[in-house]
Amino acid sequence: MKGTLDEFAKLKQMLEECIDIGKAKQNDYIINPDFSPELKQLSEQINVVRKKMEKLRQAVDEDLGTNKPVQMVESNLHTFMFEADKKEADAGIRKSDQTYKIISLKNRTMSFTCSTLKDLIREFNDLEDAYRAQQDQLV
Repeated sequence: MKGTLDEFAKLKQMLEECIDIGKAKQNDYIINPDFSPELKQLSEQINVVRKKMEKLRQAVDEDLGTNKPVQMVESNLHTFMFEADKKEADAGIRKSDQTYKIISLKNRTMSFTCSTLKDLIREFNDLEDAYRAQQDQLV
């Protein structure tokens, strides 16, 4: 029994070195970026784009002036959009000089996007595709 547990501990360690556990928890199984310099560089670029998206979310939140914060949500297809309270977002969008495109209205929530977010999504998706292509070369 102890031998079996030791083998499983080794297997667990190997998996943690090869697979990005943080992404695996989100059902996205990719090779750990530390596995190769190319993956590490692409991962860093993806993180830079995510930080730009967060800064944009903060700017949109400030622009709309809502009491409840604007959220960034990710759909199943790795597209991102903003969500906010419907009444507050509608009032903020009407006052804003920025152009926002409403995606959907559900109950008390408005989902919307803007051209800057669309550009960041394209960049993010291109980097994710490059990461997966690099990963496929390693496997």
